[in-house]
Amino acid sequence: MGRRPAKKSYFIVSRKKPPSPSKISSKKRPKPRKNSKEENSTTVLSLMQIPLICPFTFHSDAEKKAFEQLILNLKHPYILPVLDVKFDLVNGEEREGGGNSSNTMDLLVARKLCERGSLRDEIYGVADPQDSYITKYPPKTKGTPLHPKKIRHYGRQILEAMLALRKRGITCYNLSSSNVMVDWDSSGKVWIARISDIENSLLCRRPPSSLENLTLVHENRVDVDVLHFGHLLFEMALGHRLHKSTPCDSVLNNESGKWAGVDSEISEVLTLIFSPRPLPRSKPLTLSSLITTKLFCSIKVSTSPQKNNLSHSAKKIIKVCMANISNFRSHRLEQYEESCRGKPMLVDTSCSTFDSH
Repeated sequence: MGRRPAKKSYFIVSRKKPPSPSKISSKKRPKPRKNSKEENSTTVLSLMQIPLICPFTFHSDAEKKAFEQLILNLKHPYILPVLDVKFDLVNGEEREGGGNSSNTMDLLVARKLCERGSLRDEIYGVADPQDSYITKYPPKTKGTPLHPKKIRHYGRQILEAMLALRKRGITCYNLSSSNVMVDWDSSGKVWIARISDIENSLLCRRPPSSLENLTLVHENRVDVDVLHFGHLLFEMALGHRLHKSTPCDSVLNNESGKWAGVDSEISEVLTLIFSPRPLPRSKPLTLSSLITTKLFCSIKVSTSPQKNNLSHSAKKIIKVCMANISNFRSHRLEQYEESCRGKPMLVDTSCSTFDSH
């Protein structure tokens, strides 16, 4: 049997009164949008089981306070802020890894509702992001590729957020189009991409096994978060998820009319990430090096200096949890390489028509 993932559920909560208006003068305040009141008075609550793989139980008040301080202080223009976070004691629930574990914790996180929904909602042209999953993404359907200009802007913004998290010691092990939200920028005039659900990585929540299996073949030469960004870039450019370890040759080389419309600069970045050929040792592929590619280097972004305002306990949570999941990924990679030893490497270059969801 496959592993049972830690459950995560989402709830929409509408408050009776919107938050108090800012104290800034009306002359400096951005012009209100038609539905800004409804957006600001609605909150999304996510309820997540703490995975057994997480080295912290969060039974002590000190651990809870440290994590709350950590997640509330992850501020960046391209990270969706957390409004509130609480832990809830649960008894006898089935947890990730199988079996029952008494006195375990659930995590409740509150964020504002983004009216445009997720990046995946935009790719699939979802009219109402609050519809059910099966309504938004019917089986055997494809979305619509985003315009290259939009891919450049969203991609650069996502990379900036990932790089800011990296500087804090946090690797995005759970990046996907479903947890990148499309939101207004600070001016209220431009749509931007903002990473959400960072607690997934902080608490060692593993990505879907299907994605893990696809990235393993590349993890001995490319970092996991770079690979996840590659999957996200592919989905924006092709309109559906990549469910093979490597895109087909016509995408990587941009030679076939079958994939007409894929920008050559996008193909170049996909080649950097997914090409099975080892990269020169002097040029490791990193988030920073992706930013310097032709696809992203000319895009202007908002900058926000990071303040070193995390407590020692919060930094310890980052260090221990990131080391824990990194060791787990290394073990999985060793298992994969052992299973492949002595076998010829087969690269499937065929292109599938539909997303398997």
